[in-house]
Amino acid sequence: MVRAYEKSRLVIAALSLTSALAACVADPPKPETATVATAVKTPVAKTVTNFTPALRCMDDLMLAYGKRDIVITTAGIPDSTGKVMAGTKEMLISAASRMSVKSKALSFIDYDTERNDLLALFQDMQAAGAFQHKLPNYYIRGAITQLDENAIDSQRGGGIALPWLDLGLSKDQVSSVVSMDMNIGETTTRMIMPGMNASNSLVITRAGNSKEAGGKIGQVGFSFNMSLNKAEGLGSGVRALVELGMIEVVGKLTGVPYWKCLEIDKTNPVMLQQARDWYDAMTPTDRVKLVQRKLGGMNYYNGPINGATSRELSSAIGRYQAENQLVADGRINFDLYYALLDADQPIVEDPTAKPTTIAATPRPDSQQGPLTVKLDSDRGNRPTYRVRELLKARVQMSGDGVLYCYYRDISGTIARIHPNRFSPDPFMKSNVAISLPPENSPFQIKFDRPGKEQIVCYGSNRDLALPAALKAADLTPLKVGSMDEIGKAFRASNPSVAEAKLDITIQ
Repeated sequence: MVRAYEKSRLVIAALSLTSALAACVADPPKPETATVATAVKTPVAKTVTNFTPALRCMDDLMLAYGKRDIVITTAGIPDSTGKVMAGTKEMLISAASRMSVKSKALSFIDYDTERNDLLALFQDMQAAGAFQHKLPNYYIRGAITQLDENAIDSQRGGGIALPWLDLGLSKDQVSSVVSMDMNIGETTTRMIMPGMNASNSLVITRAGNSKEAGGKIGQVGFSFNMSLNKAEGLGSGVRALVELGMIEVVGKLTGVPYWKCLEIDKTNPVMLQQARDWYDAMTPTDRVKLVQRKLGGMNYYNGPINGATSRELSSAIGRYQAENQLVADGRINFDLYYALLDADQPIVEDPTAKPTTIAATPRPDSQQGPLTVKLDSDRGNRPTYRVRELLKARVQMSGDGVLYCYYRDISGTIARIHPNRFSPDPFMKSNVAISLPPENSPFQIKFDRPGKEQIVCYGSNRDLALPAALKAADLTPLKVGSMDEIGKAFRASNPSVAEAKLDITIQ
């Protein structure tokens, strides 16, 4: 009788448990509630990453340093691993846009990625009059180069078992590494610019917790489990890498202290080396002009921004050095440059700078004729000079544009004579002649032995992207073999470049 009673009690308990579980089952949804069920419950939010403030900081930096009208393009950042699906090109465009809201530093030109020859594509578009902009100065290329899935896989767990109860707990964490490389190249030459690169990696973590419990009431068993999994999105990680890479490569390209936007201390040895490379690559005139502009923005200096040293400038440098724990010798050196580079004060605009956007290649139906360059001397277009005499040449263009002139001496050494440290601006107005060498400047060309020498000038109605060999300091020998090599570089940048030669005989 007792055993029958116990069985009846177990049956009642089982039925009660079954009823309780059945009560938890919801009624099937009604068809008329389908539209309500499919409605989005989570509000839409703006895409904000850890680098959103850094992109705004870059915008402010490039505005302060007067960087603008840099035209760029890209074919996107493809996935070389075949495992990451993300719209990297659109991410890059968004990053460039956020860095240019106030400064207008970057202009992005889109193009059809099915065309492999980027330069030919834009030249065809300009020739057809599709748009009246200059060619992109630079293009950004790169790839998702590495994805190490489950690089770290950590699991921990434990449990306890009793005759009437089981308990279990487990934790796991999986980390993967994704890497991205980015570079900047010159559009016209397709040459990747040394040092203009970024290579960064990000760790993506997935973690989970799981809890389980089980027991038995008489002959009826029950179980309960709960799990919580948290994963960092791979797409969000790729966006962060794109934005970080853009901050780095654009900062290196424009020469602004981008590490401030990444909150990297200025004593970081990598940043110090980057600034040292920039300083060493600057001409003496550019160094002086930068100091004049920075000290002018801080109200230490009120003189002209001309790239020339003066007593007023030395006095301003000395005052700034004394107030910022530098050696107050009034001289321009790397310590002064780095201190000014890191300063937050605005920089005075360079009055000699011209907008980088110059008139694009004219449309075929335009009434404007082709650009021409006229080059002659005080003794005609085939001059003859004697040893110890000075050269006096003149050059002018038929339209607005940029002008570059090169001089080859008897030994075959070639140097750029325009623009130069005494006349640093390559921009020229239409039909306005200038002297070579510039009048009233310490720069002169004096013939010291008989032979043949030559001047060649190249004019363009838009700015040019030239190879590094032609960007060396003025009035110093270039690492080129001949004038023809220079001409090929100019025509690669602009096929419609104008050219003029002046052959000189020395007796």
